[in-house]
Amino acid sequence: MKADSSSSSSLNSRMRLRNNHGVGSSSQDWPPFARHRYSALSSQEDYRSEESEEFGPVFIQEPDDAIFSLDSDDKKVIMNCEARGNPVPTYSWLINGTIVDAEADFRYSLIDGNLIIHNASEAIDYGRYQCRAENSIGTVLSRDALLQFAYLGAFSGRTRGAVSVREGQGVVLMCAPPPHSPEIIYSWVFNELPSFVAEDSRRFISQETGNLYISKVQTSDVGSYVCQVKNTVTNARVLSPPTPLTLKTDDFLMELGVMGEYEPKIEAHFPQTVLAAKGVTVRLECFALGNPVPTITWRKMSGNIPKKARLRKSQAVLEIPNIQLEDSGSYECKAENTRGGTAFRGHLQVYTLPQWISMINDTQLDSGEQLHWECRATGKPRPTYRWLRNGEPLNSQVHTHTHTHTAHL
Repeated sequence: MKADSSSSSSLNSRMRLRNNHGVGSSSQDWPPFARHRYSALSSQEDYRSEESEEFGPVFIQEPDDAIFSLDSDDKKVIMNCEARGNPVPTYSWLINGTIVDAEADFRYSLIDGNLIIHNASEAIDYGRYQCRAENSIGTVLSRDALLQFAYLGAFSGRTRGAVSVREGQGVVLMCAPPPHSPEIIYSWVFNELPSFVAEDSRRFISQETGNLYISKVQTSDVGSYVCQVKNTVTNARVLSPPTPLTLKTDDFLMELGVMGEYEPKIEAHFPQTVLAAKGVTVRLECFALGNPVPTITWRKMSGNIPKKARLRKSQAVLEIPNIQLEDSGSYECKAENTRGGTAFRGHLQVYTLPQWISMINDTQLDSGEQLHWECRATGKPRPTYRWLRNGEPLNSQVHTHTHTHTAHL
């Protein structure tokens, strides 16, 4: 979600102020994409009928979040920015709050307001970017734009040892994925391509850990297993070294050892606290080892599981699309067989990004007059606020009120 943003212009006998980024981050450790900041400047003054009138910069285009593939033949990243203003604005860029020196570093170049990064690398160029447009009237700062890099490393070539279990016993085969960004999709190859492990009530592949879980091993499971990972952006794929799965034998009778029945043990589960942005799809995982093969059931501790929810992968995944605030709460998965049962419980917390309900407008005042501005936003957790003038925090001569979200000059 994105919103128009600007910062305040300079004060003269005729004053125009533009505030940038009224909302800061919450004190809780919310995911990075939940910490976007928004300007409370109304867009109703963005267009002027008299082009001869001087006015501070107003953004036409602000930079967007971007993911750049390191496998790309064109090692060039372009961050876009454009603003109106009279006089015509000049541009500069900040990365993680530090000015980009395009003259000192040949990798950077500016074309109009656009920042071009040549030979981009994650180690140097990953971070949050802001465009700054300024003229003699004032300065505006764009919203933050996160630049990420898509890549998929190689698995370690180290030989993986054989895993030996009794027939009827449960087993977990570790994937140990290579370095990657952003998300990857996991699958497992059985013996050789294109034979992939089919998931059912007995076999489960976690898309959180990448591990393969077999609740009750059968003789047909004996063989070689290879973890395959696929980058969701580049579609690149890599394979792990094989992991042999064998059955233990009884040392005395030289016969295959058979595992007796035992109660379930949950080996894969969702975190105890799950943070999710309103509107996304949430997938909660739960899978157990056991003999007989356990059955998985779900419940919401306060109220009913949303009707829109779906059970996937033999009930090992609870999928809730278009998550809403009312979907928050404690969820429990239970694994049961004839030998007993066990449960895991975690809390789903839905948050909303800030949205403006009261915004500030361009204002003209005579010198000496007092200015009163108020901005308000909704969001969960409760938004915090910052006031800036020309992209800089307001000084001590300006009185701000945190609880009423107002500024007096």
